[in-house]
Amino acid sequence: MSEGHEAWVVETSKDGDAWRRLGKGWVSPGEPLLVHGASSLIRFRREHGGDWIGPLDRTADLPMTLLRLQDESREELWPTAEHEGLPVLLPGGEVGRLISFDHSPDGKRWTWSLEFRGEAR
Repeated sequence: MSEGHEAWVVETSKDGDAWRRLGKGWVSPGEPLLVHGASSLIRFRREHGGDWIGPLDRTADLPMTLLRLQDESREELWPTAEHEGLPVLLPGGEVGRLISFDHSPDGKRWTWSLEFRGEAR
């Protein structure tokens, strides 16, 4: 990952006893992280040290979770234009940038797109 980015390890749990690694989210300093597929409880920490932040409880039954890493907070939401460009951590550890997100008024259907980038080492 590019210089200046921070890696955050994210884990989820249904009960707070058994935790599973969701992946590693790369963000620019101070940037929040969107998470898709988060369970009832979530916790996170910097990749190289630090205590776990959380567990944080689910705040609503919505498809995306916004982690404000520095504020140590979690919020479930429908992404809007203000969230475009933010990193999105997918189960399995892939991280893309949100290009767009739209949903039906009843919340039963949504369409979204992500951009993924890579670089050779």
